[in-house]
Amino acid sequence: MHRQLRNALLMFLFLAFFSACNQLPDHARYIPKDAVASVGINLKSLGKKIAWNVITGSKLFKEMQARIAEKNAKDAVSGIEKSGIDFSNTLYVYVKTETRFKGGNRITGLVPLSDAGQWEAYVKQMFPQAEIKQHGDRKEVSLGRDMYVGWNNKLMIIINTMSVSADNENDGGNKLNISSTMGQADVSAEMDNAFSVTKENSVIGNKHFSDLEMAGHDITFWLNYDQLMTQYMSGNMAQKMGVSLSNALWKEVTLTSGFDFKKGLITGDTHWYFSNDMKDIGIEMGTTNVDKEMIDRLPTQNMDMLMDLHLSPKGVKAMMEKTGLLGLANLGLGTQGMNVDDILDGFTGDMAMVMNDFSLHTEKVTDSFMGQVVVHQNQKPSVNACYVMKINKKEKLQKLLQLAKDNGLQSFGDGYVVPLDDKDSVYIMMDARYLVASNKFANATGFLKGDFVSQKMPETISSHVLGYPGAFYLDMQQLLKNIDAGISNSAHDSVMISESKKLLNNITLYGGTYKDNAFEYHLDINFMNTDENSIIELMDYGMKMSDADKLK
Repeated sequence: MHRQLRNALLMFLFLAFFSACNQLPDHARYIPKDAVASVGINLKSLGKKIAWNVITGSKLFKEMQARIAEKNAKDAVSGIEKSGIDFSNTLYVYVKTETRFKGGNRITGLVPLSDAGQWEAYVKQMFPQAEIKQHGDRKEVSLGRDMYVGWNNKLMIIINTMSVSADNENDGGNKLNISSTMGQADVSAEMDNAFSVTKENSVIGNKHFSDLEMAGHDITFWLNYDQLMTQYMSGNMAQKMGVSLSNALWKEVTLTSGFDFKKGLITGDTHWYFSNDMKDIGIEMGTTNVDKEMIDRLPTQNMDMLMDLHLSPKGVKAMMEKTGLLGLANLGLGTQGMNVDDILDGFTGDMAMVMNDFSLHTEKVTDSFMGQVVVHQNQKPSVNACYVMKINKKEKLQKLLQLAKDNGLQSFGDGYVVPLDDKDSVYIMMDARYLVASNKFANATGFLKGDFVSQKMPETISSHVLGYPGAFYLDMQQLLKNIDAGISNSAHDSVMISESKKLLNNITLYGGTYKDNAFEYHLDINFMNTDENSIIELMDYGMKMSDADKLK
């Protein structure tokens, strides 16, 4: 029973995802400021991009509905349009620390209502066994073993009731998945807490949250990094690490992301906010772009992935000081006759990694089993990888490499080699300006000689990779190009590979610039079909994957 109802809830969230204005919704005030995270789904904005009847009439929707075994749950999904839910508003789900619940968190949904009476009628029709109770100015009902719902005239709140012990208790004919120390009254009291968030204790007092929600994105994500890390470190993590860290690094830190679905594209903007106390470190870490000449030297022919970063050594040292780790690190390195400066001064902080020529192919493998020769096929990946760093003080770097050599690093000509197996090795080389490590000797030497400078990246790629403190580029077409759809003996897997090749073109993430106490990043997920909205593309892909499931 509870599984079907949970599926029904997932169906509702699916509908809500595809169903409001650039202002902060009133019910956002019910998200407490000490929540760990929240997700907002702008139903009105999404509704402008895809019609409701396209969702409910789609093959994917009907197949999802068909997988719900219980008739009541199916009917509940089918009739959701007439449930009194306000589909021209924003739906929120937030996570708050609460140790009585499974996983140590209470998951809470905030669903705006346009007609509370219609919602109550919907519950009575679809869940006739559920007992609706009056509780002050709101009504409450348990729907299944792990979902408790309360509502007033404007808002419905859904909370999970999965407890740590997850014992079953019968209360008024409704089974609640709660522990023996958390009865019906305690669940209702938790609903009281959800409805009683004051303005002073609400997340709307957080400017970063308000700015995010008023930007009008289709989907929003807010992470209270301060709360998350405080919760994490207040447990036994500090004891496990054997050291207590200062909270200076994560104090007042929040992360906000907004995502939008467009034709042939999903865009995302992320801001990682720090406290004023970290401003100097932020400026140090987010004002220098990755060295262009270093990127120009990389082998970019048949490039699958490129990642680069400028990680300021001065900023790293300042962070270690803030968290109290600098002295501990120097103490440990002192046993090797080194200190933190010996490591950080060896590099400028510019680094990059490139992957080329990825392929997945089959190879015959011969084994012996009980005196019999057995031949079978294995799927073997192959890729050329190259990691580079720009040198600051070569004498410092040589000191670090000498330490590695004393601990077993093998010399190889003017460089070093790390054998991986009987066929593959990693070659480490350097000149006066760069250190390079690659599984291909020709790539390592070619980088230092500048052999690949003539392999110009397309401007559409270089404009996103260059000119920022950090960037990531993944060419999905190049990555999947050398994966044969027929490589698998499974028809299901073959369809997945084939359809995945048709979906995405590339993914780019770039930024890292520090501005207004935040690191800024931008994400682009580019689809192959640029004429359709990305929502439609994802639905179409989902339908094809559903068809592939039938081939198992």
